[in-house]
Amino acid sequence: MREYSFVRVAVKRRREGSELQKDYREVITEQAAKGWHFVQAIPLESHTEPRLDLVFSRKVKK
Repeated sequence: MREYSFVRVAVKRRREGSELQKDYREVITEQAAKGWHFVQAIPLESHTEPRLDLVFSRKVKK
């Protein structure tokens, strides 16, 4: 059995374009140190609150 975790990284809209509020690489590294495996990034740019959802998984400890 696996469990999943989702981390949202906000996207700031600027004149020059979009910018992530936090570096996604740092988030992935932090989660990996906690035993999570990166699965996928889901960009939600056209959402009312644009963001990047990072998906992580790990085996459930019994």
